[in-house]
This record gives sequence, structure tokens and C-alpha cells, in this order.
Amino acid sequence: MIRISGGKHRRKYIHTPHGFNTRPTSSRLRESIFNILLHSKHLPKSFINMEVIDIFAGSGALGLESLSRGCKYCTFIDYSPEAIETITKNIQILKEEKNTNIIKSDALNPINSKNKYDLCFFDPPYDIKNFSTILEKWIKSNLMKEHTLYVYEKHKNSPLKLDKNIEVIEKKEQGISEIVILKKY
Repeated sequence: MIRISGGKHRRKYIHTPHGFNTRPTSSRLRESIFNILLHSKHLPKSFINMEVIDIFAGSGALGLESLSRGCKYCTFIDYSPEAIETITKNIQILKEEKNTNIIKSDALNPINSKNKYDLCFFDPPYDIKNFSTILEKWIKSNLMKEHTLYVYEKHKNSPLKLDKNIEVIEKKEQGISEIVILKKY
């Protein structure tokens, strides 16, 4: 179990999937992510009323942290039945059923949805090799608003090759992880 680090659900515990197939983002790293976002000049508005998508959601910790801090709505994407079950439990624990949607889908490809998102989290397995291709597919999917920020968690030693129209806004290393915040321009 891990804790929500800020907002209305602060200090509440949520479940994580069992085993080694999912690596939940630590409370400390989530706190760093949200501190960066809250102080970023690139975030077009406060978290209030933002719509979030949590891709490769695992436990749903990043999306649930967003809801705790005031985001309006979160869609969770994962393919693992255990992850879907865990996210469902966590949503029920936090009583966020009205503000969420869970889609069982291969996160490598965009979903079909009428929603448009302000903030997009990517927390794929660290051994994923083609992140720039995945990111480009999601950007071109028309699911993202013009000002959307993308938060990507990766192994700090993994290379990151991005298209010329993607800008790195901020990077933060913590342990073996690196958070990269991106935007399209």
C-alpha cells in the first residue's frame, strides 16, 4: 500500500498490484511531480477543473493524486486485469466513482474517447523501448488539448528521443527514476 501525498485525500492509503509487473510511483516522487506542476508557468490553470488521463495506470496513484488535489476528472488506462481491479478498489476507497473512468486497453495505442485532456501521465514499464512513438500516437489522437502537459516516468539511464515538436520543460531524478515533463509546441 502507498499513501496519497496531498489534497483532500492526503494520507489515505491505496492498494498497489501484487508482484513485480507494476512499479508504483513512490509518494515522494509523486510529491515532487506535483510540486513541479504547481509551480510551472506552463500549466495553463490550477488543478481545479483539469481533466487528466493516467496511461499505464497500474495502481492509479498519479490520477488519484490529481483528483485529490482538485482535478475534475480522470481516465485510467491499463491492460492488466490486476491493475484494473486495483484501480477500481482505490477509486472506491476514495469515493471518486463519479469523477473517474477506467478503460482496459493496450496503452501503446490511443483510446477512442470524446474527452480531451489537460494533463497526461505516462508510467510505462522501465524496459519500454519506443516511448517517443507511443507519445506521438497519443498527441496525434486528438484526445489532448493544445496546452496539455505530459509527465513521463522512466529509468534515469533510459535514453529519450523526442520529435522536434516536443519540448522538455523540466527533469527530476530521484533514485533510479527520472520524471520528464513535456509539452508540444
